[in-house]
Amino acid sequence: MLKERLRRNGLPDQMSSGADSLTLRTRTITVTLFVLLFGLAITRGQETLNPAGEPRYGAYSFAPGFSPAPFTLDVLSGGDVAVKALALADNCLGYAASDPDVVFELAAGFERITLLVASAEDTMLIANLPNGSWSCNDDTNGLNPALVYHNVIPGRYQIWIGSYAPDTYDEAQFYISEAEPETLPTTATGPDPAREATYGEAALAPLFQPSPFAVQILGGGRSQAADFIADPQCRGFVAEAPDYSIILSEAFAKIYFAVYSPADMTLIINGADGNWHCNDKDHGANPLIAFNYAAPGLYNIWIGSAEEGNYAASIFYIQESAPEPPPNLSINTNCPGLPATPLMVGEGAIVSRTEAAMYAVPETASTVIYRPASGTPLTLIAGPACIDERRWWRAQLSDGARGWIADGDGDSTWLTPG
Repeated sequence: MLKERLRRNGLPDQMSSGADSLTLRTRTITVTLFVLLFGLAITRGQETLNPAGEPRYGAYSFAPGFSPAPFTLDVLSGGDVAVKALALADNCLGYAASDPDVVFELAAGFERITLLVASAEDTMLIANLPNGSWSCNDDTNGLNPALVYHNVIPGRYQIWIGSYAPDTYDEAQFYISEAEPETLPTTATGPDPAREATYGEAALAPLFQPSPFAVQILGGGRSQAADFIADPQCRGFVAEAPDYSIILSEAFAKIYFAVYSPADMTLIINGADGNWHCNDKDHGANPLIAFNYAAPGLYNIWIGSAEEGNYAASIFYIQESAPEPPPNLSINTNCPGLPATPLMVGEGAIVSRTEAAMYAVPETASTVIYRPASGTPLTLIAGPACIDERRWWRAQLSDGARGWIADGDGDSTWLTPG
């Protein structure tokens, strides 16, 4: 899924360089049997979601125009039930408690109701509706899950706030509102140099080899840099954690940090002195930042996307001489277990199989937003991202609509160049 990139890599990086002991064993056996016997009973009680359970954060009632709005609860996500195995509905995945987290009753008359979870971590939202049906979501409002209902069914709703990963319990806020999800809070915190770099780090000294030093990164994120950095050059959408960290072991008289990508990307650096340095297009269509003197220390790097929602494969590279002409670099589009592809960002593609579908985010459990017919032309504007054993591209239709589409499943190809 897309959050796989936000946690870790999106594409493979191929460019960077006696008695007491008996007593102890007896106690261990006793404890193990206790866990097996009593834990089994607990596990069996935790194998499914229980809509009749007591909600741990309370039960509430709402009528149209309720106040204060939005209604907000502080909650903790996660639980012991592996939801995906229950096959409740599309997008029902993650781990949740057996009993509901929240129960509420809706009076008649709502034209629209929005349920949203805001968390700095990866959460899911699961609902059992008054008619007994299930609906679930992972990412709708950025990385926040949301469910939006129109011509709302009155009655009792049971809600679970899950975590995507097992044994994960995260602080979150649950919102109920009559507004659209985009008007509710997001959890983007901006680029944070204190976080660990997603793609790793490297230490460089003058005259380093090989040159350029290069690493492939899936750039982009949910934080709009201009909202957090008071520099008009700092534009684009970046991740909270740095994409890469460079440690200069000595001072450099001259050093160049640059990005190559077929997509529209930005470059943001937090230098050894704590200052921010940003660039968009000082190197043709690609960003470049030159330091006439670079003090030794830590340089945190973000590769941003000029457009919200785009996550594009990019090559971040460093060299000591001016990159004129630019070095001969190419994007590695290979994904483990999948055949090679001639597709590339910035070029066209044709849908060749009816299995192809456009998703809200690049994961098979996300929402299908459109199923293009065979022969439909697309423009590839971002990606690729290797997720769920598929290679995903962000694509644009002729009417401007956008979404993520996989080019195949390993057995067959769904997109061809065009």
